[in-house]
Amino acid sequence: LVEIGERVTEIPLRIDVTRDPFLDDRLQVANLPAEPQEVTVQNTVSGASKTARIALFRAPGEAAGARRAISEIIKWLNYVTGNRVLTAAADLSESVNLEHGSFWGHYDPETNPLGTRLKAAIQEAGNVSTAIGLVSQNASLDPDSFAGVWAFSGTYGAFTPLMYLPARVWSQQNQDSKFKTGVLHILAAHSGPETAADARTHFGIFSPQVWKLFPRGQIINLSFWDYNDVAPGYFAAAAIAAREKKVGIIAIEVARPDLPVADRRTFADQDVRAAAKGLYVIRDFAPGPRHGYVVVQGAYATFNTVQVLADLAKAGINVKVVSAVSEELFDRQPDAYRQSVLPIGARQDLMFVTGGTRRVWPIRDAGPQADQYSLTADWHDEWLTGGLEADVIAEAHLDPKSIFAGVKRFADDRPARLAAQRAALDALA
Repeated sequence: LVEIGERVTEIPLRIDVTRDPFLDDRLQVANLPAEPQEVTVQNTVSGASKTARIALFRAPGEAAGARRAISEIIKWLNYVTGNRVLTAAADLSESVNLEHGSFWGHYDPETNPLGTRLKAAIQEAGNVSTAIGLVSQNASLDPDSFAGVWAFSGTYGAFTPLMYLPARVWSQQNQDSKFKTGVLHILAAHSGPETAADARTHFGIFSPQVWKLFPRGQIINLSFWDYNDVAPGYFAAAAIAAREKKVGIIAIEVARPDLPVADRRTFADQDVRAAAKGLYVIRDFAPGPRHGYVVVQGAYATFNTVQVLADLAKAGINVKVVSAVSEELFDRQPDAYRQSVLPIGARQDLMFVTGGTRRVWPIRDAGPQADQYSLTADWHDEWLTGGLEADVIAEAHLDPKSIFAGVKRFADDRPARLAAQRAALDALA
C-alpha cells in the first residue's frame, strides 16, 4: 500500500481555502439579476472560455415549469462560486434540468477535472451517498469556515425514499461534526399527482413527504409551482444554509408540467421575489363578509386555483388565497409579516388545495376542520389509477371545476364550521 501511495501524482489544491464562496453577496435574493445574463466562464485547467445564458426569472406567459429553473440556479451557483456545485443523478438528469447546470460537462479526474456533472447509474441510494461524501469534506484550516463543495442529487419524487436513509445519517453527522460542512440538496423532481401519467408506480404524493421527517430546523423544504418562485425561494434557503451549520439539507420539490409563468400583476403580493418569504398572498380579502383562508401548494393545485379566482369572485366567495412555498422560510419572517399573511385564528378557518396528502399539511397547526374541507390528491384514500395528465388531475380533484366546488363548499359552510368549533370549546366547560 505504501508503494502504491508513493506512485500517486501530487495534485495541487486549486481552490482558495481562505474564503467561503457560498457567502458571496451575489447569491443574496435581493442581488439576483432580474434579467437574463450572458456570462463568460473560464476553465482554469484547460484555459478555454465560453459564454452561457442564465435566466433566473422569465416573463409572464412563457411556457416554463418550475423544473426548468433548476438548471439556472445551479448555473448561477457555479458561476459565482467557481464550479463548486456538483450534481449526481441518473437517467432523468436531463429531464429535470440538472444536466444543464454544468458549464463543463461530465467530470473526469484526468481529462475534465472541472466537470461538475457526475456520471451516475439508476441507483438513488448510491447517488445521494456520493453527494454526501462530497459535501462532508472541508479543506479549510479553520473549522468554522467552509472551503468545499455543495451537491445535488435527484430522482422522481416517488422514489426519493430510497435517498432518505443516507440523508438522515448525513443530517446526524452534520449535526455532530465539529467542522463546518457543505449542503446536500435533494431534488424531488417530477413530483405530485401529475407524474401518475407515467404509471401508478410514479405517483409521487406520499413519498416526497419523507423530507418532513427530520428534526425541525435541520432541513429546509421548498415546494415550487411557478418558475419565478424557484430562484428567490432557493437562494433564501441557501443563504440560511450557508450561514447556519445546523441546516445540512435543502429539499426541493418540482413537478413536470411546463405551465405558463404566472402574471403577478394580478396577485395581491406582486413581488416577483415573494417566494423568499415562504408564504405569500395571491388573493387578499375583498371588502365585505369573509369566508376563510385557502392555502395552496403544488403545481396544478396552485395553477388551477389561480384559474378560478375570477369565477369565485363572481360567485361572491370572499377567500384569501395563500401560496405555501416553504414553512421553514415563513417561520423566519418577522412576526408582523407572518401575522399579515395568517393572523391569529386563521389556522382555524382554513382549507388546503395541495398536490400532497391528508397526512402532512403544507403548514403545521392547521385547525380541526382542515381535513374535512381540504382538496388533496388522496381525497378518497386510494392510489390514483393513472392515465393522461388531465385524467390524473381530474381524478385527484385538482382540476378547476373540482377546486371551484371545493372552495365554494368551504365558504358556504363557514357559519356552520365556526359554530361547530365554538360548540366544541363550550363543551369543555
